[in-house]
Amino acid sequence: MAFDSSLALGDRGKAAARTEPSSYRWRMIAVLWFVVAVVVALPSVGSGVLNARMLTELGFDHGLYGMAFGLFVMMMGVPGPLVAAGIRRYGVKAVMLCGTAMVMMGATLIGTVVREGWHFQLAFGLLLGGGVAMAGVLPAQAAVTHWFQDKRALALSIVLSAIDIGGIAAAPLLEWVVTGRDWRLGWLVIAALAAVGMLAVALFLRAESGYAVDAPPVEHLSHVHKTTRDWTLREIIRTRAFWFIAIFNLAVGLSWILLMAHGVVHLRDLGFSSGQAAQTVALMVSASLAGNIIAGSLGDRVPPHRIGAFTIALMVVGMFLAAHPNGSLGLIAFALPAGFAYGASQVCLMALLGNYFGHRAFPSVFGLLLAMGTIAAAALAATAGVVFEQIGTYTPVFYVCAAITGIATLAIAMASPPRADPITA
Repeated sequence: MAFDSSLALGDRGKAAARTEPSSYRWRMIAVLWFVVAVVVALPSVGSGVLNARMLTELGFDHGLYGMAFGLFVMMMGVPGPLVAAGIRRYGVKAVMLCGTAMVMMGATLIGTVVREGWHFQLAFGLLLGGGVAMAGVLPAQAAVTHWFQDKRALALSIVLSAIDIGGIAAAPLLEWVVTGRDWRLGWLVIAALAAVGMLAVALFLRAESGYAVDAPPVEHLSHVHKTTRDWTLREIIRTRAFWFIAIFNLAVGLSWILLMAHGVVHLRDLGFSSGQAAQTVALMVSASLAGNIIAGSLGDRVPPHRIGAFTIALMVVGMFLAAHPNGSLGLIAFALPAGFAYGASQVCLMALLGNYFGHRAFPSVFGLLLAMGTIAAAALAATAGVVFEQIGTYTPVFYVCAAITGIATLAIAMASPPRADPITA
């Protein structure tokens, strides 16, 4: 089966198309894993620890912080269609080099010159958010979906595990770095690691793809549906499956962003210590890794939409309990199901898009879902801060997210594979 050389790393690969040993696929996975860990996990997960200290020292209110995090989230996803176009035009390597450079610059600015609210919004929201978009999940998973027809769910879960493993280390590591020191030191650590990630991309990632993947035919891989036709984006958005998956993606994104953006501040406002809040974040990310591994190991044998329906039901429980946890056991009671659900759901989302709509369409359809989801998540992050300033609690926002995830549980359960005719699928 011949693969479109323009998908993962640019049109220039067409002229050099050839069969590449399968060992390159796994070397590529290692590079992508490291980059995603340092440019996605550390800024998105670890920033909660640093920003909670920044709020106190610089006197930023919850509303301003919510707006900055909302801008960060928006920049992570809204440019998704543009990032997808950049991948096709210039290749994954060029796009990821730009992204890692932006993360490095943004973290350096926060660690050195940020003093005013608008400084933080530009450095954190625009530079870091845009850098994560260009160096993170979209280009990495586009390459994985292209190279892996066989063992796709497993390969996707390995790359996504970088966010979980990096997140497990991020909160306690940055808490240790800044304890008794200036919180800005934590941002300089993030900048240094982003520079290492940029070097890894420059040295080890190929500038062109265009190689035919030596994989068995799709129909012989497993009992899980994997399309053999080329879907266009116009066809995809006319299927019921796409919109059910979009609801699923929206609910998961809203819940996780609320936990990451406001979780530490929420727990500290409820009387938990900074250390307890950081440990809870680490517990959520650890549970996310477990969900990732289980979904990745099952996703090539069990239909991912069925796995997704089970796991997002756990998110409903987690968000409901997160509204007002009672003691240390209360922290565990919401962190475990919420984290597990997020990790498994991300693998299911990526696998569903590749399986239902094919590797050629993956960057475009995922970029579209990323833009849709992050606009909503950015609005939620900003709104949650405003709600807190008005009533002094985040509780109603957690209940709203629990209700949305309940609706999404039904949606993803009905997201069966689309038929060949997109009008009736």
